[in-house]
Amino acid sequence: MNFKKQEIIFVVLVLILTLNFVGCSTAPTGETTPKEPFPEQKEEPKPEHIDKSDPEPKQEPEIDLAEINANEAGQIMILEWHVIGEKEGRWSRTYTNFRKDLETLYEKGYRLVSLRDVVTNNIQVEAGYTPVVLTFDDGTEGHFRYIEQDGKRIIDPHSAVGILKAFYDEHPDFGLMATFYINYYTPFGQKDYWQDKLREIVKLGMDLGNHTVNHEKLNNLSQEKVEEELGKMVKMVQEVVPGYELDSLALPYGINPKDINWAVSGEYEGIKYHNKAILLVGSGPIKSPVVKGFNPSQLPRIQVFQEEFDKWLNYFDENPEKRYISDGDPDTISIPVGEKDKIDANKLGGKILKTYEPNGK
Repeated sequence: MNFKKQEIIFVVLVLILTLNFVGCSTAPTGETTPKEPFPEQKEEPKPEHIDKSDPEPKQEPEIDLAEINANEAGQIMILEWHVIGEKEGRWSRTYTNFRKDLETLYEKGYRLVSLRDVVTNNIQVEAGYTPVVLTFDDGTEGHFRYIEQDGKRIIDPHSAVGILKAFYDEHPDFGLMATFYINYYTPFGQKDYWQDKLREIVKLGMDLGNHTVNHEKLNNLSQEKVEEELGKMVKMVQEVVPGYELDSLALPYGINPKDINWAVSGEYEGIKYHNKAILLVGSGPIKSPVVKGFNPSQLPRIQVFQEEFDKWLNYFDENPEKRYISDGDPDTISIPVGEKDKIDANKLGGKILKTYEPNGK
């Protein structure tokens, strides 16, 4: 039995050696059997050419200043509304007519900017268009009202803020800037909501302005009382909207205090204020902030009732050379060469002054 087992083992070993020899001999001498590729692995085609150079940046077409009649030494309208409501009058505008005012401005090429950006010479408007500032005095309920709809509180679409917001949604290039000048007691009415309204005005990108505590004639007050009228408003707004800077004043009745410096800056109970702009009640456009004689502490406004509004729109239609027209570049001030003597170089604020010859000259 032992002999037979050894014989069987010998035969098995011979067979194994024979099979290994046959398997190895199937590949050519010096070559090995290739490994299987990964499933679905394919060789990527080689690109004919790869350009590793940086692509040239796209250049915006240069604005033809003469073609758009750029004139950043031109005049700017600060518009003024009081009551927005159901009746039309000397100090009131209907909701319908206010909406029409916005439509007219838009169609005539005006675009909204903040008062703050005007007085700091930071006007940013698309080339060929004209900046305009919207202001509202007295903080009445028609300026900003909440209503209930489907169990939710919403901005009344018939209030000034609601109309502005709806118009902006339809025409986002128009802008959504405006300044609401408020008094101390329950701004915008609806005593349970006035604080929310202040916060929402700021959240929407609009501004709040100082219209004094009691809307008194400031020329009748002492310096101490003037500072209380202004400083108390600053304190109130800071308590409701922490960090917000109340830095412009609409003078009640357009009347200055005995010393205009009392309105520019002061202090009340440790609260300091400084107004970058002080607004009058009337009655015309302002100079460009880069023009000689521009005075941010004595800025006239145009009251919006139909006769006055039409008067100034027609004035600029008939005298387009008087109108501020943007060059579209916030880093330059572009003017016709004939306007150069109007510019106060100290007001340019580092911006480059560009002049051009108007067409036909």
